Amino acid sequence: MSAARNVKGDETTHRLELRAVFDNLVVEEKVDGERHSTLYAHHLARACWYGSRILLRQCSPESEGIFEFILELHKSCGGSWDRFLGLGITQIDLDTWLSFAGMFLSSLGNYFGDGDHKVIPDISENTLRNMAKISPEASAKLERIVTPMMSTQPSSLGYPSEMCQSGYYPGDGKITEEEIAAVSNMMQAKKMAPENTRLLKRTVCRIPEKYSFDVFEILQASADKDPETRFLGDISVGAERPAKVFLRRGDHSTEMTKICDELTGALQHAATNAQRTTISQLINSFRTGDYKAFCDAHKIWVTDKSPQVEHCIGFLFGYRDPHGIRGEWHAVAGIARPEETGKIRRVVEMSTEIIRTLPWAVPDENNGKGPFEPSELDAPDFEVIHVLAFASSTVWEATNITSDDEGKRYGVKSIVYGNRMNLNAAASRPCFYVDSSESQEYVICYPIVRFVGTVIHEIIGHGAGKLLVETSPGEFNFDHLHPPVSPLTGESIKTWYKPGETWSSVFGKLAMTAEECRAFLAASYLADNKDVLNLFGYNDTSTPTADDYIYNSYLRIGVEGLCALRSFNAKNQVWGGDHDRANFTIFKHLLRDGGGFMWIEHDVDAGTLFVRIDRSKIYSHGKPSIGKMFCKMNIWRSTADIEACRPYYEELSIVDGKYEQWRQIVVSNPEPKWKFVQPNTFIRNDGTVELREYEASNVGIIQSFFERNI
Repeated sequence: MSAARNVKGDETTHRLELRAVFDNLVVEEKVDGERHSTLYAHHLARACWYGSRILLRQCSPESEGIFEFILELHKSCGGSWDRFLGLGITQIDLDTWLSFAGMFLSSLGNYFGDGDHKVIPDISENTLRNMAKISPEASAKLERIVTPMMSTQPSSLGYPSEMCQSGYYPGDGKITEEEIAAVSNMMQAKKMAPENTRLLKRTVCRIPEKYSFDVFEILQASADKDPETRFLGDISVGAERPAKVFLRRGDHSTEMTKICDELTGALQHAATNAQRTTISQLINSFRTGDYKAFCDAHKIWVTDKSPQVEHCIGFLFGYRDPHGIRGEWHAVAGIARPEETGKIRRVVEMSTEIIRTLPWAVPDENNGKGPFEPSELDAPDFEVIHVLAFASSTVWEATNITSDDEGKRYGVKSIVYGNRMNLNAAASRPCFYVDSSESQEYVICYPIVRFVGTVIHEIIGHGAGKLLVETSPGEFNFDHLHPPVSPLTGESIKTWYKPGETWSSVFGKLAMTAEECRAFLAASYLADNKDVLNLFGYNDTSTPTADDYIYNSYLRIGVEGLCALRSFNAKNQVWGGDHDRANFTIFKHLLRDGGGFMWIEHDVDAGTLFVRIDRSKIYSHGKPSIGKMFCKMNIWRSTADIEACRPYYEELSIVDGKYEQWRQIVVSNPEPKWKFVQPNTFIRNDGTVELREYEASNVGIIQSFFERNI
């Protein structure tokens, strides 16, 4: 079976702890005599969670129904799941279902297997029907979804086919990659953003057949609904029959209305003019579907430095869209912990100095940063916040948002999620690919490497670099008459972004993974920066030492490269995760280009793989090899050179030969998935805000979603 099977067990369930941070906020409010911060946080969190059903629809057609079935079972048993044992359900089957339900809710969809594979609960349909007998409502909800939920196909996310499906392209019409591209070209010409849309294909049949035609409806997320679709124009795809394109506003209208209502509530408690303007423009965007208003909101949002309550809400990242241009609902609200941000701020203050050390920097140009960096000094805002609500298909460790428009940079925000990052240090992870002689030190260094690496990944990896743009016909954000010289060719650049083009529109489905690759490379290239390491307390006398940190950073590149193979679908020859694909391309590059500083020790008989690093070659071979790839990925991004990037990156993405042998070993060593239980807030009768936390278990996850009432 190509679909993954679910396994039971609460050992992977983690609680995002918030009590201490929230209580501190309450104490501060009592001192000030105001309740604005907690009410602001409450309404932002509610806005985040109301997007959950959007995420479910973006995942699969059956996900929303599975969501409703899980919550109906909880309602019918009153949260006492042992009642199902009296209906003839075995403890094993009950535990298996609860494990599936917990992971489903934590992921907000049923494609949470490695590489975005579908996961089927490992119990029979008969057992599910016996569970559903607890109420007529549960039985009715089950029958609506049991067949697609238990079907092995489609088995993964991707362009619609017999084996893949995508919630971004709903309906029975199997839309093709070429058709998506054709509609995207029309949208770009009309300056319509794809991020907050889905695309529906249907066929209008006429007799004779030659008069039949296809219809493509762009479904735009908005609270407002149009009474009729708006005709945008005709397109043709290759030699296929002509097609008509329409725009329909009002996708996810119910959810977008509730989101706007909660943001309106938050607006009453915003602390600054920047917050009020940002929230107002978000409401405008979510109500009308105007994505430009969303971008305008971000231009203001990035100027709101170090707020006490932070948020990041909208259709933001195209990781799960096979075409890479449509954004998943990604919504976070959290509370700052300033005392955790101090060291990181010093890295921010060093950012210009650090950028001067990057491979494309030119000493005597643009303050030592060179022509491929913005000329204005705009250090990113960086903050550690603790998550109150994180509505997404996964709980990230950090987020970076860069607000660029028509070649101008308005600002950068980097956010690390403290209560998520803290779990890395507390968890005991299997260590399959590090030899026992090194595993103890690696386990000690791992959370440190991950934290410092994440800081560099977000601040420099995503924050550095300038897109060279023809902002309007004949107008450029660089010296077009004397174009900068590419460090890759030694010649003047020949490509740049034309009017209306963006990073995502030019690089398409490569955009997300290539950008993550660039950020990972930044963290690896700067792993030996002892000035940065010293800020975090790692030097020649610390435990671990700075050299231990550097060695284990390179060891981690190999480990992450091997682990990434889990998300590669060998049958379809596609990658299921953009981050994993990025990690693998770096790993493969280093094995081929690193002069033997890294290698894999493969014991065929034992079926083991161990990453080996030659310490003596880290500076002479490892870092220069990282720098070579880092320079390529940055310059190609800056100059819109997709024709150079695509063949290079796609060749590094191929999994064959020894890499396929290694993949088979990796998939035989599954690591337990992480599930997260998050708190809720409620407004008491006296107007104060209550924080309610839940036990770190599958039942706790289910109860938390039930009480959200979304």
